[in-house]
Amino acid sequence: MTDIDAIYEKLSHVISKEDFLQRIKEKVENMGGLCDEAMAAMLVANELGFSDVGRDSVKIADITAESGTVNFVARIISVFEPKEFTRNDGTIGRVGNLIVGDETGRIKVTLWDNMADLLKTGKVQAGESVQVSGYTKQGYSGVEVNIGNNGVLAESDEEVEVAANAQQIKDIKDGMGDLNLTGKVLETSDVRTFQRKDGTEGKVGNLMIGDGTGSIRVTLWDEKTDFLNEVEYGDTLEIINAYARENAFSQKVELQIGNRGLIRKSETEIEYEEEFIPIGNIVADASDVNISGRVLDISEVRTFEKRDGSPGRVGNLLVGDETGKIRVTLWDEKTDFLDEVEFDETIEVIHAYARENNFSQQVELQIGNHGLIRKSEKTVEYREKFTDISDIIPGESYSVQGKVSDLGELREFEREDGTESVVAGLELTDETGSIRITLWGEQAYVLEDLDIDSELQIIDAYARYGLNEEIELSVGNRSRAIIL
Repeated sequence: MTDIDAIYEKLSHVISKEDFLQRIKEKVENMGGLCDEAMAAMLVANELGFSDVGRDSVKIADITAESGTVNFVARIISVFEPKEFTRNDGTIGRVGNLIVGDETGRIKVTLWDNMADLLKTGKVQAGESVQVSGYTKQGYSGVEVNIGNNGVLAESDEEVEVAANAQQIKDIKDGMGDLNLTGKVLETSDVRTFQRKDGTEGKVGNLMIGDGTGSIRVTLWDEKTDFLNEVEYGDTLEIINAYARENAFSQKVELQIGNRGLIRKSETEIEYEEEFIPIGNIVADASDVNISGRVLDISEVRTFEKRDGSPGRVGNLLVGDETGKIRVTLWDEKTDFLDEVEFDETIEVIHAYARENNFSQQVELQIGNHGLIRKSEKTVEYREKFTDISDIIPGESYSVQGKVSDLGELREFEREDGTESVVAGLELTDETGSIRITLWGEQAYVLEDLDIDSELQIIDAYARYGLNEEIELSVGNRSRAIIL
C-alpha cells in the first residue's frame, strides 16, 4: 500500500478516490514543484479536516541532530538569498537558508540545489506557513534541517504561532549573535558609501531603535541600507538574526545586520519613553543626555574645513527649561534643523553628550552622528534668570537687565585676519550698580535703537576685566541684547 493509499483509507468515507486523486494532481500543479504527491495528499487531507494522517509531525523543540528525517509545520521567519558553490568534483551546487519557527522554538532550514532554487521564485515568503520534510544534522550554529531534492517544502494552510524569542535591548552584550528583537524607530541616518580593501564600493547606514528597556543603534550594510528609505520615526521594526559589536569610537554596543540578518516593519505596539533630565542637572562629560526645552536663540551655520580636507558645518541653539539653559551644538547634516525651527518652539535633544567650553567655561551639549534633535509638542516653562550687577564676577556668563545710563559710539576696526568689524559700548544700571557693556559685530548695531534710560536685557554675556581692571560684560555672537 502506497502512502497515498494509506492516507485515502482514512478519509474514504468523505471523498471519492477519483476526486481525491484529482485534488492531489491540482495541488501538485498549483504548488509549482513545491511538493510531491505524498505531501500533496497530506495537504488535501488537512483541508478536509484530517490533520493526523500521513507522516508523523514533530515540534521544533523536539528536533535533535540525531532525529534523522523529520516532518513538521512551521512559519517562515526569514528567507536568505541562495548562493552557488563549487563541489570537490567541479560541479556547481546551490544552497539557501530559511529560519522557521513554531510555538516551541525556531530552527534553521538549509535547502540544496533544486530546492534552493525555490527561493529565487518569490513563492517562499516570510510569514507563510510551510510543511517541512528533511533530515537533521549539527550545523555551525546548532541543529538544522536539510532539504535536498527528495525533501519537501510545501505551503500549509495551518496557522502557526511562533514562540517569542526576542531579546530586550538592555540584555544585549558585545559579541552576542542570533539576536531577535522588536523596537521603535527613534532616528534614521543618511546612507554613506565607502571603498573596501578589495576596491569594491560598499554602503552603510544607521538607525536608532528603542523598547521598554532602552535604545540601541543598528547598522545596516550594502543592499540592506535601502530599507532606510522605507521607515520613519515611530515605526515598529522586527530584527532577526543580528549580532552585537562594540563601537570602537563610542564604546557603545550596537547591532549589526549582515547578509543573514533581516529587518522589516512590524505591527507590534512598542512602549518606549525617553528619560529626560533637567537642564540644570547636566554636568561636563555626561553622555547619552536627553533634554526637552524651549528655543531661546538660533545661530547662523558656519562652514569649515575638516582635518581630512572635507567640508564641515556647525551651528548652535540656546535651549532652556525651568531649571536653566544650555547651548546645543549641531554638526554637519544636523545643522539643517536650524532652518526648520523657530524661536520659542519646544524641541527634544536625544543622545547628546556634554562638554565644557574652553572659552566660556560653560557646559554645552554636542549632537554628533549618534544624536537626534526634533520638534516636540511638550509644554516647557522657561524664565530667564537675571543677576544683579553687583554680583557679577569675571569668568562667568550672565544675563542682566537695567536702564541705559550712558551710550558710546559705533567704531569700526580691523581684525587680526584682515576682516573688518564694529564695536560699541554702553553703560547699564540696575538697583545694585552699573557695568560697562561691550557689543561686538552685529550686536553693536542695537546702539542705533537706544536712548538714555532705554530698558535693556543682555542675555548670556561673558564677564571679564576691561579697561582700568574694571569688570565689563562682553556681548558677542552667543549673546543677545533685547530692548524692552
